[in-house]
Amino acid sequence: MEMLVFGGTRSSGIAWSVAKALKSEVGKSEVKTFPDGEKYVKLLSKAEGRECAVVQSVRSNDDFMELLLMLDALRDMGAVQVHAIMPYMAYMRQDKRFTEGEALSAKTLLKVLDEFADSLTMINCHFLSEGGESFYKHVRFMNLDAVPLLVKYFRSKVKNPIVVAPDKGSMGYAKAAAEILDCDFNHLSKKRISGSEVVIKSKDLDVKGKDVIILDDIISTGGTIVESVKVIRGWKPASINVGCVHGLFLKGIESFTGVVDRLVSTDTLDNPVAKVNVADLIAEDLKR
Repeated sequence: MEMLVFGGTRSSGIAWSVAKALKSEVGKSEVKTFPDGEKYVKLLSKAEGRECAVVQSVRSNDDFMELLLMLDALRDMGAVQVHAIMPYMAYMRQDKRFTEGEALSAKTLLKVLDEFADSLTMINCHFLSEGGESFYKHVRFMNLDAVPLLVKYFRSKVKNPIVVAPDKGSMGYAKAAAEILDCDFNHLSKKRISGSEVVIKSKDLDVKGKDVIILDDIISTGGTIVESVKVIRGWKPASINVGCVHGLFLKGIESFTGVVDRLVSTDTLDNPVAKVNVADLIAEDLKR
């Protein structure tokens, strides 16, 4: 029997595309919010004896609660297997305890999800630099890598690429992209002043006349990228192209206008530049 694919309200479009790629049925559901803020979930498609998947990006606490209710309802309805797919998963930045008493949010959420689903899948989990199966605090999950999809998008747009990481932490993405494009890669140096303010240290890179591609897993406010672009622009590149897997853009995309030549993200989250679809990536993983 074909898989039944449900979409949470955050990712209904991706779920539909995944089901289409799998030639599977799209599960019907009803989700609403009560006046006091509580979530209501009702699954309208029969799940008994079927393999089911729930696709839901988790950007907010409400998204997480909706996902849990859907997963648990599928178990109660007799689904033989339940797969949780989170294209974007919040709370993954806190995977280490830096000071005594800090909650490990990544551990907490993954442990809870592991109780409600037979498999967990994320796309470019923030604390991982490579795709593939991973274990964290005894929880097994699949981390899919969407960076090659961004590289494929840019490959048709530029002629003389060089990949530049905004910091050493993103070097893994830059190296992987450079291997695909068969070009050079490097990184900038930055110093973080606060949660939203950074200073890019001068590091003269040979990018004159080249198409610079800057890749990162998440763009939150965009402050780091904008400051990076200002530095790079002084080195006279042919173009500056910015791509990310998860485009939060908490302050909008206006700060990028007139600063970068191209800005693109995947569609793990809705935003005005979500031009790279991740549905096929998810579908191929579900087939495996």
